[in-house]
Amino acid sequence: MSTTTVLTTEKPRQWLARLRVGKRDDDYIPERLKHAARPATKPDRTLQLVFALGVLVPFLAFAFLDPAGARDAFALQYATLAQLPSYIMTGPFVAAVLCLCVERVCYTLVWCCPKAFAEFCSKHNLGAPVDVIVRLFGVNKFFQLLGFAHLYLLGGLAPPSSLFALGVGATLVVWGQALNVGIYRAIGKAGVYYGYKFGVAVPWCTGFPFTLGLAHPQYLGSAATAYGCVLLSLTAAHVPGGYGGLAHAQALLYAYMAYVEHNL
Repeated sequence: MSTTTVLTTEKPRQWLARLRVGKRDDDYIPERLKHAARPATKPDRTLQLVFALGVLVPFLAFAFLDPAGARDAFALQYATLAQLPSYIMTGPFVAAVLCLCVERVCYTLVWCCPKAFAEFCSKHNLGAPVDVIVRLFGVNKFFQLLGFAHLYLLGGLAPPSSLFALGVGATLVVWGQALNVGIYRAIGKAGVYYGYKFGVAVPWCTGFPFTLGLAHPQYLGSAATAYGCVLLSLTAAHVPGGYGGLAHAQALLYAYMAYVEHNL
């Protein structure tokens, strides 16, 4: 019997009734997945140290090599926060934030209503829910890039503002992507895209990146990547439009999604 068939045994009207009284739909997840043994994850102190130094050492090195660039980078971040009231409600900034929100809305609906999502996929012959989410991921990333590109282009094309911005920005991107690649290699497509919510067995991983002791390595990696990309491209001309503030908005949205996955 296919996974989709298992998930659609309850009539939609019954499912909607349960939603109205606020019940979660985890009760349809196979018991073997709910209560599967979860071996303890032991922190790897050496790896934790390496990852911490992987950010700290380049930061200190580039600050030493380019102290003026470091001061300029911090000044740009301060200006971004100081000018927040002037751009937070402007049309371009709001539009860019809404582009970022598309992904969070999609994933929140999938997380909170997996059975309804599976029924929708089955009804419209879209394929397995996890595969549909993967396709949604591509659409969502388009909106994210559109939001960042829109605000960046308002400030004009420009090279990195300093050696410090180039070095530290690239470090954050590499560090963040190491976490993202690590989580994908550890739990695979089904793990990253909520497969267990659809009855797909996802192995409990005790290796990297979970040995770093991070609750949400994927979200932390994505936030670090966003900050790194903004640091690489942020100049004084981009501050008034809120381009730098968009990285903060992205980080807050990742924090929101981490809360959803823990509490909803």
